[in-house]
Formats: sequence, C-alpha cells, structure tokens
Amino acid sequence: MSIGQEQKPSLSEILNEGKPTPAAYLKAARRIEADRFEGLTAVRIVFLSTFTMDLLRPYVMVEAAARGMRAEPFFAPFGQLEQQILDPSSFLYANAPGVIVLAARLEDVAPVLTDRFLSLSPGAVEAEIGKVEARLGALIEGIRKFTPATVLVFNFAPPEALAAGAADPSLAPSQASCIQRANDRLAATCRKSAGVFVFDYARLVCEFGLRRWADPKLFYLGRIPFGAEAQMEIGRRLARYLRAIHFPASKCLVVDLDNTLWGGTIGEDGLGGIRLGDDYPGNAYKRFQRMLLSLRDRGVLLAVASKNDEEDALEVFKSHPDCVLRIEDFAALQIHWEDKATSLRRIAEELNIGVDSLVFFDDSPVERDWVASQLPEVRVIEFPESPMSFAGALEESGAFDQLSLSDEDRVRAEMYQKDQERKQFQKESVSLEEFLERLEVSVSLGPVDETTLPRVTQLLAKTNQFNLTTRRHTSSELKKIIGSGGIALWGRAADRFGDIGLVGVAIAVPGDSAEWSINTFVMSCRALGRGVETALLSALSSRVRQRGGQVLIGEYIPTKKNGMASNFYSSQGFQPAGGSNRSWKWNLPQGEIPSPKHVKVRNESLGG
Repeated sequence: MSIGQEQKPSLSEILNEGKPTPAAYLKAARRIEADRFEGLTAVRIVFLSTFTMDLLRPYVMVEAAARGMRAEPFFAPFGQLEQQILDPSSFLYANAPGVIVLAARLEDVAPVLTDRFLSLSPGAVEAEIGKVEARLGALIEGIRKFTPATVLVFNFAPPEALAAGAADPSLAPSQASCIQRANDRLAATCRKSAGVFVFDYARLVCEFGLRRWADPKLFYLGRIPFGAEAQMEIGRRLARYLRAIHFPASKCLVVDLDNTLWGGTIGEDGLGGIRLGDDYPGNAYKRFQRMLLSLRDRGVLLAVASKNDEEDALEVFKSHPDCVLRIEDFAALQIHWEDKATSLRRIAEELNIGVDSLVFFDDSPVERDWVASQLPEVRVIEFPESPMSFAGALEESGAFDQLSLSDEDRVRAEMYQKDQERKQFQKESVSLEEFLERLEVSVSLGPVDETTLPRVTQLLAKTNQFNLTTRRHTSSELKKIIGSGGIALWGRAADRFGDIGLVGVAIAVPGDSAEWSINTFVMSCRALGRGVETALLSALSSRVRQRGGQVLIGEYIPTKKNGMASNFYSSQGFQPAGGSNRSWKWNLPQGEIPSPKHVKVRNESLGG
C-alpha cells in the first residue's frame, strides 16, 4: 500500500462498526453499497406494504451482509398493494425482485377487527376474517401471474390494546383468538402457493415486547408502526429469512460434552458429581438437552466431538437418571483425545455430508479457535457464559433456519440410524453384487407436483456433492419449467431396512431439433451406489423418448463440492458431446437407458 493510500476496510470491520445505533447502521449500509465485496449473494427485494417501511433499508442491508448476502431493497409507495401487484408495468415488476415482502397491518386491511371489534356479531367477525383471507389470497395469485419470486407475507401482530381489555378472554369469540384465526387462515393461504411463506411478524413483536415495539411519534408523523430498536429487530429477522431462502440450513450440530451437555467434567467429578438435574445449574443443561432433541425432531443430526475417556462419557447417557439424550440420539460419536478438527472431519465423512454442513458448539475458546482456523467452512457458535443462554445462542445463530419442514426432515435421524445398519450389512456381504441383491432396493418414481414440491426444492437447495449442475430452482421456477413443457421427476427409495425417503430429482427441458437437455440431476448421497440414480436416469430418458426426443444431453458443471459426480454420465454409457467432460449425449433411438436389474421400479403417473 502506497504512502497516503487508505486501506479498504473489510466487511467484518464495517459490520462491527454498524451496531447497534441507527446512525452506525446507516453508515455501514452506505459503505456496503459503495464497496463491492466479493462472495456476497445478490438479493433484490421489493417491499409492498400498507405503511411506511423505507427506514428498514440500512438494517436489512447490514444484517444481510453479515449473513453472506448483498441486499438491494426497493420500497414501493405504501398503500398500493393491488396497484403494484395487478399492473405488469408497475414499480414492483420493473425492479425484477427475487424476493417480495408483502406487509399489511390488520388495522389497515380490516380496521373493524381492531377498532370496533365489540360492535361485531360472531358471524360478522368470521365474515371480516374471510375478507382478509380472500384479499391476501388474491394478491398472492396476482403476484404469481407475473413473477416466480419468493414471497414473504407478514402476519398480524396483536393490537396495542384489546377492545374489551381484561374481559377479552371471556368473550366468545375473543379478539385475541380472532386475530390468531386470521393468522391461521393466512398461513393456510400461503401453504397453497409454491414459494410463498409467512414472515412471523406477530411472533417477533411478542418476543421483543408489544409495549416497546412502536414509537407513537414515528407512527403519527410518518405512518411507521415500529420504533428504531424494532426496526433493527425486523432487519435481523428478515435477514435470517433471506438466508433461509438462498442458502441451505446446516445439517449437523456437533457438541462437546463436559460443561456443554452437563456441568463439570465427567472424568474428574464422576457420574454423581456432574451438574445435571432439576436444580440450577443442572436444570439449565437439562433444558439444553431437550432443545437438542427438538432440533433432532426437525431433521438436524446430532454428533459429539469430545476429548474424553469414551467409557466414562457414554456412561452418562446410559446411566444418569437426568440425562435426556441417549446414545442412539447421536448420528456420530467422536470421543477420544485427538484434536477437534480431526473429529469434525471424521463426522462429516461418516455421515457423508460436507464439512460446511457442520455447526460446532463447544465451551472451550481454544477448541473453537482451532476449529475455526483449520475448518473455516464450519459454523462455530460463540459460547455463552451461562448455560441458561445455550439454547438461545443456537436459535439466534439461524444455522438451522428453514422455511418449510418435510416428512423426510422429521425422520432424518432415524434414516441415518438405518444407514449404520446398512453399512454393517454390507461388511457382512461377500461381494457388492451379493450386497445389492440382498438389500432389496426399490424405487418409486413420479412427476413433481404440488405434494412433492416442498421436498424437491429442499433437496435441490441442500444437495451439493451429487448435484450435476447445482441449479437451485425455487418452487415457482420449477412450476414454470414444467408449465413450459419440461419434465421434472422425483425418485423415492426403500430397501429391506426401510424407507430412505425422496432422494433424487431429475429435470429435462426441450431444445431444438428434438434435443433435450438434463437441466438438473440430484441424488442424496445416502442413496448412492445402489442403482437408484441409474433407475431415475432411465425413467427420465423413457419420458423424454415418449415426448419425441431424439437426443438427451447431460450437462456437468464442476464446483468445489460435486467432483464425485464428474464421471456419472460416462459411467451410464453417454458419449462425449464436445471437447470437455462437461457435456454428454445419449441417442434415444438406440434405446432407453437400462435400469439396474436388482432395483425394483414402480412408476407413479409417468404416462403421457
């Protein structure tokens, strides 16, 4: 750097300067806007609202940057929902958003429910809720006519004061229950449309505190229903939603044991000396264990990386009466005296997931620094001083945020347990051929539809290793591909050990001269090597051939993580199409791609 030349500040320095005052956020946002920081994912957002939202701009920009995104917020004039949504030449569509935020206050769309609730009969209340549901449903349908953008719809916060005051719970129906019912109906409306999600504004207001949320001066002078601190909270929460839209959630939480799952050191304090029970601090550790079980229930894998004597550590899970977690709740265990970075690499290898899918939670700052230096792709959670804050630290990290939950998510932990049984079964087999024959693999194949869209889009977002093109299609984009004549198939696998779940997606799009291209081919690693991927490719080729396709082109776009898929098309008999290994072709007149003989295939509605 030459004398007098100012060194460009790093993004982390700017973000550290940008908290917590509004002025600091504004300064940081200006610098983010002025400087081009590499590696940030661009996100264009248009806000539609019944009130003023413009002041959110710096908070959204700064908090998005802290999570790897370069947010570009645009704010349509407030109170113009229908005008913006129903006019294809409006400000909304002119800015080509990837995300649309639709925010309406109940006081604005149904003021009688907030201001004159006691004047309404029960039937009139239901009618008003129905009007709100119908209006928002029509707005969502209108958006879908012109754009596949992801839509976040604010739900309704409770009013500052209930019409009947303390008597509200005695009413039938009560005002509070009616607002909740309106939110339930709104959620149901959002679930009907691909790529539309509820932004839980009501929950955010309650978490922050209803009486602290608004600044009367801002509202009466500028129609801004939230104060400066509340604006920061909205920015943080919106940034978490934006990250959940654009990045997959982490897959596995790796925890230490001593002073993390229980207080004290098992090797020194013994089974009866560690703090774990119904009195403080043992009850805080116990609550944290319950929170981990809740994460497991929604699909997060649990693993242990601990420097400990394995027999001593496992005895806690086997024998301690207040230990909520059991050994079988963990998908992987690394309990020894080697370094934690080595343990995390082994966990990722054992679970067949990327190291960047791991989240590390450990009480030792030395271990956290070591993992951060050796494995920068691992998400390391800053460890709170008190066990009372452990659960909150994990939640606030947003590492496991996702906007929808599939059936596969709920049973993922059990699926990984079955994988361990499969691996043991393979070791006992004489050969790979014998293993595959005895495994009794079956595959169900079907077209992507409204029922399977959530799981399909989740698989596209999460899968990195066996993903030939790494195209992250949203639900809306998938529907557009299908509506334009493309073919989108899913594959669900099972074997003698049970259901493996929806594990594969194949998408083909028509081109010129009866040539079709495989736009996307994705397979969960837990199903690889059993012929499932070939069965799915065979079904896709059959479908394309039925549509009159003559040539099927397979594309491989290399990334840092999908090298394992580089030889897939050549291994299936495709011929090179070009001078590199990125394009491969199959001439369909020579026949369809054969499905493996040991795989039992069931086609669901694949005709025509």
